[in-house]
Amino acid sequence: MQFMQGRCKPLIGVVHLPPLPGSPGYRARRWPPSAGKFWSLHEIIEYALAEARAYIESGFDAVIIENYGDTPYPKRPGPLQVAAMTRVVSEVVKAIGGSRVGVNMLRNGAAEAVAVAAAAGASFVRVNSLCETRLTPEGVIEPEASRVAWALRSLGALDEGGPAILADVDVKHSSPLARYSLRDAVRDCIERSGTPIAGIIVTGRATGEEATPVDVEEAASVAKPHGVAVIVGSGVSTANLSRYWHAADAFIVGSSVKVGGAAWNPVDRSKARALAALAAQYRRFSEECAGEG
Repeated sequence: MQFMQGRCKPLIGVVHLPPLPGSPGYRARRWPPSAGKFWSLHEIIEYALAEARAYIESGFDAVIIENYGDTPYPKRPGPLQVAAMTRVVSEVVKAIGGSRVGVNMLRNGAAEAVAVAAAAGASFVRVNSLCETRLTPEGVIEPEASRVAWALRSLGALDEGGPAILADVDVKHSSPLARYSLRDAVRDCIERSGTPIAGIIVTGRATGEEATPVDVEEAASVAKPHGVAVIVGSGVSTANLSRYWHAADAFIVGSSVKVGGAAWNPVDRSKARALAALAAQYRRFSEECAGEG
């Protein structure tokens, strides 16, 4: 299953949504925290469209829509959140095209994200725990591989070639319940999930925290022989892009290109343009990208 076909080492911007209908914070919690406002669904849609356009117009290749404001996260999102996310993603797909849009539903609503992507026309889904059991602030989250496989089969998505599944390993804001090497986690997820995996995501320990280049290289050594992309999923910035460039196949970027470096703030177009320009420069001199950029 191809991921971002035709785009070499794409940049994917995270659209961090305010609280959605069905979450405790909807119209009850300010966004951004303290200094923000209470958002209606219509305003959330307009915000998502503005953020998506800011990324694309700054030179990013795609966006991923995330219900970041829905704290405290349920282990799996409820029907109102799924319905609201479908509406938001549908509007973004109309604006910038489905091949440029992905979905992530926190804390680990992978089957729900697959349903949203299929209904709205998005092309990829991020799964926070496809294959691992993890201890998180929301409790113990269990692997979603069987539910993802069921959702893909039920929706006929496997026959149609999408959405592509991107799976975190050693996902941020969590701990393993048993000792397990990153290499083993990547291998087992690819070989035993029962789902075609397009990409493995490597992150730091928390939102905006850098992944270690050693971890990215270790994941790549296992994933790439299987034809699976390796994606750096947190902490990417102009200061460290070069450290990941040779081993990674894509980059998910959020906090570092937001106003004040905070995930809940809007995109800072000057920061986003600077990162996109740097990536374009690297592509021009990269044999993998064959002069693209």
